[in-house]
Amino acid sequence: MIDDAELDWEDIRAFLTTAHRGSLTAAAQRLRLSPPTLGRRLKRLEDALGGPLFDRLPNRLELTALGRSVLDSAAVMGEAAAAFARNADRLATTSQPVRVTATTSVSAFLTLHLPDLLAETGADLTILSTRNALNLAQREADIALRMDRVPAEGDLVTRRLGRFGFTLYAVQGLRDDWSGHWDGVPVVGLPETRRRPSQSGWVDDTVRERGGRIVARLSELPMRLDAARRGMGMTLLPCVLGDAEPILVRVIDPPAALSEDVHLLVHRDRRDAPAVAAVVDALVRLFRRHAETLAGD
Repeated sequence: MIDDAELDWEDIRAFLTTAHRGSLTAAAQRLRLSPPTLGRRLKRLEDALGGPLFDRLPNRLELTALGRSVLDSAAVMGEAAAAFARNADRLATTSQPVRVTATTSVSAFLTLHLPDLLAETGADLTILSTRNALNLAQREADIALRMDRVPAEGDLVTRRLGRFGFTLYAVQGLRDDWSGHWDGVPVVGLPETRRRPSQSGWVDDTVRERGGRIVARLSELPMRLDAARRGMGMTLLPCVLGDAEPILVRVIDPPAALSEDVHLLVHRDRRDAPAVAAVVDALVRLFRRHAETLAGD
């Protein structure tokens, strides 16, 4: 029989995070531990349970039968710990930064209006620019702004904020007439993908149909914006950023196929925390004020 006094929550949390991340390196980064320290915690839990929790395969970890059997119980403990922490945050008297996670495009828009957000909310803000879906239940962020992909699971409150438009931009003078064949005009594309529909796929298909030429592919929005400013070629930008650049012009009107809804998500346990509620309200007002600019109308 296992004595529960032998079990340490930090060891169980290490197991749960490793199971979710699929590798020691990724789990160690999430937990802010060194891989050897994480390995020792897993070994201590395995010793307490009497068997290995993972099979160490090339480039990945796979749960053993024992690992699968205890995963659900560990997940329940993880959710309980996260709920405890969210409730403590809500009742705490000390001020903590409100963490907002968003895509690069939305993060850039928030940064443009950061002074207004700070003045309206009185809260300190942390903006986490990432494509990864950070877990609100596990307190990886307080508020998530996501485009189109809204999770169906979890105790989350969601609200549609507005619509983001995208189109192709180029420096003035790169070409005078964009209505016909593009005759090998240089294009800075996105990372290549076979996925359709997608922004990268739309750019590739449009460039091929119009006779342009992709000369480079850049994954991050700031790099593409800089390349466009320097005249390296046309590229895809959100209208709210491209239209604000005096040296850039629209190549075509924003296509409906690239327009994306932006949704705000907040965990139900956190939505009434004063600082979080203030930021939510400020974000709603910000998107409402700039609705036409964001959509590219």
